[in-house]
Amino acid sequence: RISPVLIVGIVLFILCAISLYIRIALPYDQIFRDGWVAFKGVDPYYHMRLVDNTLHHFPHSIAFDPYTFYPHGIGTQFRPFFGWLVAGIAWIIGLGSPSQHTINSVGAYIPTILGTLTIIPIYFIGKELFNRWVGVLSAALVIILPGEFLNRSLLGFTDHHVAEALFSTIAILFLILAIKKAKEREISFAHLINRDWATIVKPIIYTILAGVFLGIYLLTWWGGLLFV
Repeated sequence: RISPVLIVGIVLFILCAISLYIRIALPYDQIFRDGWVAFKGVDPYYHMRLVDNTLHHFPHSIAFDPYTFYPHGIGTQFRPFFGWLVAGIAWIIGLGSPSQHTINSVGAYIPTILGTLTIIPIYFIGKELFNRWVGVLSAALVIILPGEFLNRSLLGFTDHHVAEALFSTIAILFLILAIKKAKEREISFAHLINRDWATIVKPIIYTILAGVFLGIYLLTWWGGLLFV
């Protein structure tokens, strides 16, 4: 017999491939034109300006932009993590000195990858709340569901929104896991005071991971506080 875990793994792999096809192959000719990258919308161009600036002063990012609200300038209106992510990956791929085409190509592909990765925490949330097949169905729906998530995870839509979706979903997943484990083990302050590691270690790890990804989410979007 084939293990259900193996079946789920194969299905998720296929779903990831379908997601990448929808997000990369279908709009490809609209984005990559005659050797240059045409980003989708105004904000992606501004995000790439921040990425370019970060790469010229790596790993520092600009905090004040003199060209926004010209001639007065204004503080940068976007949180820095998304720019760090794109710039860091471009810096690694370019071996510390990426070309402009490499930078733009990385920027174009990032939303498709982040959007596809969101399938994984979606699956585990469905699995933890119901069962693995609900998780599979949820993952399948999220890759084809029309709307803003699909639009903002397409090739060339280099904006922080898809990163928000991924990191907030991961934070919720670890919060669910932490609450479930704490409830199953009936954790109390006595367990913490007595350092009953066998009982508390998993809930603590899940709680810390939830906090880490919540922090990354807050570094990605100003409005993330509403999520809290």
